[in-house]
Amino acid sequence: MRVAVIGGGPAGCTAAYTLRKFGCDVHLFERDNRIGGRTSQIRKEGFNLGTGALFLMGGIYPRTNAILKELGHDKDVVPWKPTTHIVDWDRQRYTARFDNVTSFIMMPVFNIFDRLKIVIAVVRQLISPGPKSLFDGAELAQYDHGETLDIWSDRVLGKKATNYLTLPYMGFLYAVPLAWQSTPLFQGVVQQFYKLSLQVPPEGVGQFSEWLIEGTPGLDLHLSCSVQAVHARDGGGYMVDAGGKSYDVDGLVMASEPGVAADLLANIIPQDSAVKLRNCRYSEYAHVQLCYKKNPWPNFPASVALPATDLRNWGACVLLSRRHPNSVPPGGEAVGVYFYTPPLENMTDEDIKDEALIAVTEVFGAAPEPDFIEIFHYKRGLSLSPPGHFTTLNSLHAEMPNGIVLAGDYFAHAGVEAAVLSGERAANRLLGK
Repeated sequence: MRVAVIGGGPAGCTAAYTLRKFGCDVHLFERDNRIGGRTSQIRKEGFNLGTGALFLMGGIYPRTNAILKELGHDKDVVPWKPTTHIVDWDRQRYTARFDNVTSFIMMPVFNIFDRLKIVIAVVRQLISPGPKSLFDGAELAQYDHGETLDIWSDRVLGKKATNYLTLPYMGFLYAVPLAWQSTPLFQGVVQQFYKLSLQVPPEGVGQFSEWLIEGTPGLDLHLSCSVQAVHARDGGGYMVDAGGKSYDVDGLVMASEPGVAADLLANIIPQDSAVKLRNCRYSEYAHVQLCYKKNPWPNFPASVALPATDLRNWGACVLLSRRHPNSVPPGGEAVGVYFYTPPLENMTDEDIKDEALIAVTEVFGAAPEPDFIEIFHYKRGLSLSPPGHFTTLNSLHAEMPNGIVLAGDYFAHAGVEAAVLSGERAANRLLGK
């Protein structure tokens, strides 16, 4: 079978890897000059800058872990145990560990009655039905009962736990208000907290896609090659126009953003399906990396700071050398400042940079001017999963014509595991497995 995979992020790379294992002839098209999508790495002046994703999440990433093992890189990932400061509205700080949800409960902001309420709620969640896979949209849909995460958290955990646990935790992961999110992922995290750990490939999260490509011999990889059009061929199959050439294929894996997929498939798929793809919600997303060739805070006691309320524009500050040492040159430091989505509507890139400098001073202390500042600002950054998202998106699979399958993290919650799972399933669906 000849297959075109459109999109070179983790979903597309996983699909290509899976298809080649079964002997397919695969063309992978990526419009950028590097693979990885929103997980890719940029190297500049000795720094290795991540354009998006920060980490892998241990036991709740089973398919990612399985593929790492297949590739022989499961022992190469570097564990990260991020000591975290939860910063209150009055700048009071509480220490927890982001990879240990129960450590939040022990923060002194909670009294014995607060802790008892949270513990009882967690125990109830542990014995309640819940999603086995936190990134399988079809499974998550079964536990999406139309409630938003803020209402669920206030009701189940209590308002204080919402402010000091749910909000900083999910704010770091998704950078949007709790009212924009459905409940299944966080419910699953509460139920599977004991599986959670954080790891990073030695050269950053983008290295996972690089390992996939290295482990896919015989792949025809086309970088800096946008797909201009897709045509259904008389008698079956498709023609893909890309980079001034046409490619005759039997099947397509659309692993691009949903809006791009809708545009390319507009004359092939039902109109209602194209509307669903175009209506898939994304948040605006921005993060800034402040790069110092000499580390201003070599002994700072934490590697992450998260606000306990949504009163700030920033949602997380991270000392990136603690996350993986190869992100900075020897003796250097880079600080990632990750912004909440709502304020971005009224901020220019210069505003974002200025706000990042203020946030870093507040969190880590005074420092000289950074050697340089890199901003990553996406109008369509992270896919959102409000109530009803999973059911709507999963219905698309049955609506695709023969030989076309869809993949992408937008089928569940944005994350490497969601992309990997969807890419693998898309390949298997195309192969009839």
